[in-house]
Amino acid sequence: MVEYKHYDSSYEADALKVLIEAFVNYPLFWGVFEGRFKSDIKLRSFYERLMKGIFRATIRKDDCYIAVVDGEVAAIVIVEKPSDKTIGFWDYAVNGMPGVIAKIGLADTLKYMELTDKTEIIVKSITEPHWHLYFLAVDPKYQGQSIGTGVIQNFVIPLVRANGGNLITVTTNSEKNVNFYKNNGFSLIKEETLEYKAKSIRNWSFRMDL
Repeated sequence: MVEYKHYDSSYEADALKVLIEAFVNYPLFWGVFEGRFKSDIKLRSFYERLMKGIFRATIRKDDCYIAVVDGEVAAIVIVEKPSDKTIGFWDYAVNGMPGVIAKIGLADTLKYMELTDKTEIIVKSITEPHWHLYFLAVDPKYQGQSIGTGVIQNFVIPLVRANGGNLITVTTNSEKNVNFYKNNGFSLIKEETLEYKAKSIRNWSFRMDL
């Protein structure tokens, strides 16, 4: 039995753990920095700092929910409503970005932020009011149990419909997620390749019309 709850700070440690473990090795958050650090331990430390900052910045503006199974946080989902303000540099600056800058420098931090913005250009160019699935992270121990599908079908879609919405967008940088979103009713808008320094990442943008 999955219970969906609105996130509050009492769940921060568990929610962060899910986010970090779900996206480890993800091209946008891990892959572009591989080879940048002297060891995987240092890369992991940087990655955790980065994800913590991104999470805290995101929930300043967007709604965060958790899926609880047997008292454990099994998944988190962050949804951007049409009325939500765009997450900007200041949001990141007060939520851990100084630590990121200290590790990779200001110039590369700004290039990275530009890269993350580029992943959203296609969906943000949609003029119709839309709800954006900013994050969907499932704890690896619960992956393969239809938790992610349940989040979309049993929570996100009803949430959007209940608030008068009829369009949901999402992007991914992982090829293994492409069929997942297609199987859950999303249509591919565009596939592209983006660059960060000497790294290339693929980017898929989707929409679901309700």
